[in-house]
Amino acid sequence: MAGGVVVSASGGKEYPGKMTLFVFLTCFVASSGGLIFGYDLGISGGVTSMDSFLLKFFPSVYHKEKEDVSTNQYCKFDSELLTLFTSSLYLAALVASFLAATVTRVFGRKWSMFGGGITFLVGAVINGAAESVFMLILGRILLGIGVGFANQSVPLYLSEMAPPKLRGMLNIGFQLMITIGILAANLINYATAKIAGGWGWRVSLGLAAVPAVVIALGALLLPDTPNSLIERGHAEQARSMLSKIRGTDDVQEEYDDLVAASEESKTIKHPWKNILEKKYRPALTMAILIPFFQQLTGINVIMFYAPVLFKTIGFKDDAALMSAVITGLVNMFATFVSIATVDRVGRRALFLQGGTQMLICQIVVGTLIGFQFGTSGVGANLSRGYASCVVLFICVYVAGFAWSWGPLGWLVPSEIFPLEIRSAGQSINVSVNMFFTFIIGQAFLTLLCRLKFGLFYFFGGWVLVMTIFIGLFLPETKNVPIEEMVLAWKKHWFWGKFISDDDIHVGKKTSTFVVSASGGKEYPGKMTLFVFLTCFVASSGGLIFGYDLGISGGVTSMDSFLLKFFPSVYHKEKEDVSTNQYCKFDSELLTLFTSSLYLAALVASFLAATVTRVFGRKWSMFGGGITFLAGAVINGAAESVFMLILGRILLGIGVGFANQSVPLYLSEMAPPKLRGMLNIGFQLMITIGILAANLINYATAKIAGGWGWRVSLGLAAVPAVIIALGALLLPDTPNSLIERGHAEQARSMLSKIRGTDGVQEEYDDLVAASEESKTIKHPWKNILEKKYRPALTMAILIPFFQQLTGINVIIPFGFEDDAALMSAVITGLVNMFATFVSIATVDRVGRRALFLQGGTQMLICQIVVGTLIGFQFGTSGVGANLSRGYASCVVLFICVYVAGFAWSWGPLGWLVPSEIFPLEIRSAGQSINVSVNMFFTFIIGQAFLTLLCRLKFGLFYFFGGWVLVMTIFIGLFLPETKNVPIEEMVLAWKKHWFWGKFISDDDIHVGKKTSTFGA
Repeated sequence: MAGGVVVSASGGKEYPGKMTLFVFLTCFVASSGGLIFGYDLGISGGVTSMDSFLLKFFPSVYHKEKEDVSTNQYCKFDSELLTLFTSSLYLAALVASFLAATVTRVFGRKWSMFGGGITFLVGAVINGAAESVFMLILGRILLGIGVGFANQSVPLYLSEMAPPKLRGMLNIGFQLMITIGILAANLINYATAKIAGGWGWRVSLGLAAVPAVVIALGALLLPDTPNSLIERGHAEQARSMLSKIRGTDDVQEEYDDLVAASEESKTIKHPWKNILEKKYRPALTMAILIPFFQQLTGINVIMFYAPVLFKTIGFKDDAALMSAVITGLVNMFATFVSIATVDRVGRRALFLQGGTQMLICQIVVGTLIGFQFGTSGVGANLSRGYASCVVLFICVYVAGFAWSWGPLGWLVPSEIFPLEIRSAGQSINVSVNMFFTFIIGQAFLTLLCRLKFGLFYFFGGWVLVMTIFIGLFLPETKNVPIEEMVLAWKKHWFWGKFISDDDIHVGKKTSTFVVSASGGKEYPGKMTLFVFLTCFVASSGGLIFGYDLGISGGVTSMDSFLLKFFPSVYHKEKEDVSTNQYCKFDSELLTLFTSSLYLAALVASFLAATVTRVFGRKWSMFGGGITFLAGAVINGAAESVFMLILGRILLGIGVGFANQSVPLYLSEMAPPKLRGMLNIGFQLMITIGILAANLINYATAKIAGGWGWRVSLGLAAVPAVIIALGALLLPDTPNSLIERGHAEQARSMLSKIRGTDGVQEEYDDLVAASEESKTIKHPWKNILEKKYRPALTMAILIPFFQQLTGINVIIPFGFEDDAALMSAVITGLVNMFATFVSIATVDRVGRRALFLQGGTQMLICQIVVGTLIGFQFGTSGVGANLSRGYASCVVLFICVYVAGFAWSWGPLGWLVPSEIFPLEIRSAGQSINVSVNMFFTFIIGQAFLTLLCRLKFGLFYFFGGWVLVMTIFIGLFLPETKNVPIEEMVLAWKKHWFWGKFISDDDIHVGKKTSTFGA
């Protein structure tokens, strides 16, 4: 029986209930997710102040600090590689937070926490055992993925579990755990720095495993929130959980509001698209600006660079670490002030007071440091009294942050979004936070070097701006139930105009759920662990293509490789300093080495079509893996150009088979509404392969004796073994089983991958498609029929256009060897992480939107890169190597270009052709797609160095012109295919303004129930 509902002074309902021991313990365990973020913030700055760590991994920084006593105090830690070590985590966390949004929504909050803990644990082990910068940064990336998942899910979990009147207090437990993690890291750094033998840093980094284990095990014990349970269809379980966490059976009113919010959320199929609607703009604005402002308080540079900062202003090693411990203590204890007051004085009061306090302290600290070191940065070490004064004001600054922007930067964004876009909104919050943590972390040491003491005034100016913003635009949210937050926006003087009365749905009692329509039939079923694992294993076929794309460019930049196989290129590059920069790698034999693979893949893809159709998809994958393995062995052992090219041909055959079969397999196994996401796993594996190759090249280039290229080429055997063994374990797709006459096995497999026995309608459609396919005896001949022309056109033009984006020929200009390889690593990282954007959005915003946005982004970047290179080298191609700043600008725009490709033409060039053909010509169609792709990869690879030599910087304008053409083509001629079942794709063509005239009513056979096979 529902009890009375009281309206509080804050404007929200007061549901019956109390603070229970159960909800306190669950929130306490969930809050421990903050430990991993806090520990990382504290530990990284500490180890970078340890001499043994710097000497092993960053010797140039160590020698600059120790040996050059005249070094500008502001600049002595300014190192791009050191900054990348610290900041790579935040870029990884940024990308991971978007993937976490889907996991959090589909599987529940607790599994995102668990995944975050496990990934962080692996990163901690790798960092503790690190022997190279590569291992350090790999570990940091895994730590970042863990942080992204935890920071996305934990604040949501806390806000949904907590009673409205205590939500602030319980949510701030997350920030408290962050501060405890920071303090623990500072204390551990202080202790391990004294370990004899210089291995204390390993203890510091390795102990990150402890908080990782805490959150991973804790997550397994946690229940999920009532909001999430209702969202995922577990209504009775949600009601029972709500009663348990509120300590009363009188929860009907709150339960009804949760159901109403869930029903509203089910009308939103595309949260990433709908989040831009007018009614969500208030919350979206806060989710972007609050984490943006939080980072511009400057707090993270104080925290993770605290020991470095204190050493910079004259503290000795131990004193620097102890000062970091002191600020860590202040940070932790001041957070208790926020816990005690946030649900009493409210969010706004803490924001305004803390902002004022931080502003005053930043002005004072900047002035104190300015008086001591001036603009030159050279001065005596601080006296004890002067240093103590600096530390005092830094501590007061940290305290102000710890009870305002620190905890509230996580609390407010987690409580202001409606259920339908809550996961997406929290991901935006985390991604913006991590992006600007990365940017400021990346720029801090350089900014300190350039702005000197003025850096504190810079952050102080931002604190003034953000404090004014909060005063004007943030409504008070204390005591407002999380599913009634729309009422707080409605009452606000500015945001109220964005919320209509129709946008308010809470308080309406209901017990039914709305099922909305999608772009095609909605077959019963769900995402199962089985289908995820099979698609994951199959996706690994992309590793061989990606590894080859990355490895070949790297080894051709190694002197020992060029000297052994292509001596003329080596001597032209090394001995003729006047060589035109555009032409120094122009060699027909070198071009043949890279391009022979694509010609072999082109031919192999046609043979693969028959194997895939007659024997099934898995055996084409297996054949591809075995052939690639043979090529890897021959290349690693090569003693002549002949062996190199023979190996490349075998590699190409392997790529042709894998690229023909894997996208088909993924599109057929995936549920229609998740086909895009699962298919893009193939492109993700390509990017992982590229990144792995770049990192391996970076490491093997340093091997003494000049045989590192053998390791690079030989390690191609690893991804080959993975896909070959993986293929043996895979089942075949229901579509292929039906096509080959195994009807009962196909039905059983369909039921297994959909997680339900209610698959009759989908099964009937597969049978109808198979019966139609059996009327086609000659797919290569029939593919030219009028009804197949729309799909055929796309299968030819999409891979043609994909290669004319110029992606496979992007190379660094004017860098030395290591810098070129490191730039390849950076673009490889961007390529991989940007692919996650496509995975998270492709089944929501659709294929067309990603094509159009990515094309526009690539076009702009190609114009900018061409112009920058043109200014430097002109038409002669002769000029000085790029300065660090100029080169960084070029790399930045190349990275933005790569990101645009990675979430558009990269994955969609494989996804769309694999899903648009009817079963009867699907294998043939996919072979055409692969062969066109490989043919133009070969042609452009063969012609690129010559084109670069002839067109100079105009080559980027050449590719930019093609990107413009392809973007217009997609806008006019590609129908949207998201959520359309693969055997119903003919309906999408039929509805199109242009292609519809090619499809007659007699060409549509799906949806006709049948249980027999035609002759």
